[in-house]
Amino acid sequence: MLLREGRRGAGETSRAVLLVAVALAIAGAAAALLGVRAVAPPLVAGMASLVAVGLLCARHLMPAVAVAVFGTGLGCAALITVLGVTSGFERELVGRLSKVGGHVTLTEYGLDFDEYPQVVARWGPDPRVLAASPFAFSTAAVVPLKKDGGADRPDGAGPEGHVREDMSSETHVRPIDRNAPVIALIKGVDPALAAGLPGTAGMLRAGDLTKVRPGDVRHGPAIALGSRLAERLGVDVGDSVRLVVPAELDGTAAAMMRPPRHGEYEVVDLLDTGVGEYDASLALVHLSAAQALFFAERRVSGVEFALRDPDSASAFAREVVAAMGDGFRATTWEQQGEDVLAGLRQIRAAVSLVLGLLEVVAATALLASLLLLVRRKREEIAALMSLGADSRAIFAVFEAVGVFAGLLGTLIGVGLGLAFGAMVAVFRYPLDPEVYPVDHLPFALSWIDLAGPAAAALIICALASGPVALVASRLPLLAGLGRA
Repeated sequence: MLLREGRRGAGETSRAVLLVAVALAIAGAAAALLGVRAVAPPLVAGMASLVAVGLLCARHLMPAVAVAVFGTGLGCAALITVLGVTSGFERELVGRLSKVGGHVTLTEYGLDFDEYPQVVARWGPDPRVLAASPFAFSTAAVVPLKKDGGADRPDGAGPEGHVREDMSSETHVRPIDRNAPVIALIKGVDPALAAGLPGTAGMLRAGDLTKVRPGDVRHGPAIALGSRLAERLGVDVGDSVRLVVPAELDGTAAAMMRPPRHGEYEVVDLLDTGVGEYDASLALVHLSAAQALFFAERRVSGVEFALRDPDSASAFAREVVAAMGDGFRATTWEQQGEDVLAGLRQIRAAVSLVLGLLEVVAATALLASLLLLVRRKREEIAALMSLGADSRAIFAVFEAVGVFAGLLGTLIGVGLGLAFGAMVAVFRYPLDPEVYPVDHLPFALSWIDLAGPAAAALIICALASGPVALVASRLPLLAGLGRA
């Protein structure tokens, strides 16, 4: 009942267009797979595949049914693609948040977290934990050094980089120098322990976390700068920078007179986290070097844990705090990225709702096509009823027709959605890191993202077919026979 009547006579033109569309789709997909970085190949492949599917529906199905099936498939494909992209964003954010802060971060109230070896020894062997790594964290001014060891400083600065008080700020206003000091976040890690954190070593371009060494009698300490931070400073691997941190204030008058602490570090690698904000403000040093510079004693800012199951972070955090006591606080990756993830999930829900309306519109087209089918098949319906078919059988026939049309559209949508998602994943469309938290358009599809739109399309088509099937089942027998 859904097939187009007399399709053999329709033509050669549509067949030629269909072949051209299929060829363009294959060529565009092949170009994307071969690494062509232009936008045109995936765009051509996507548009050509839509044209090919539309022509197939038009050639083999009744016009009204073809519109309904194609609309259902288009809505399902769009929803699958969008859900895959938003899931990809969420996965990338979770992975990159865990690179910098782990899945759970344990800190201690106050400034005396010196029992971190016991914490690592207790929780590191836990089967739920991939790695436990202590860290020291502070804000510092990063000053690029010249090859002769002097700092690149603005005119009027003294030998230690302090601006002389006799220089008037009103007469020496200058644009920001590319080699001017930059305020950055400095994180000290133990390379042996931090290497177990997923993706931490991968942040370094060379991939070797052991390059971030402490200082000794042969060479000074090393530092790995964020790629954009290094660009702002005008330095590269092999250059040196000076870190300057303010003295700690303990409330005494003597603390106000303490000079800031500073140290020189050799740039041994650059960081590429994939998050523009981190690349512009983060640097890694060895834990012992950070302890000496930040605290002048062996204590840390906290301990970060990488878990085998990130979704269990909240339960693990509660367990750790309960075991360690009230003086400790544990935060999860969900709390660290709460605002970003909440906004992303709201966008995901809103876009899913809007694109889901495409399936509703396609269902209205299916409703209209089934009503037309009932009108055209009144004689056949009446004949079946005269042969003993009851209203439930007629209802089941037309309901099955609607469900089959929905199933056909769903299969088309799932196929197109997977194809579009594969092109997005392979092409890795670049994004501006100044605007987006990741540097490319990610794609990650779970079975829920695939089954949800498919189930929604089937349910909507089944519900839309119900009223039409009810009308067909209540068609007066004599009216149908009289028309015959």
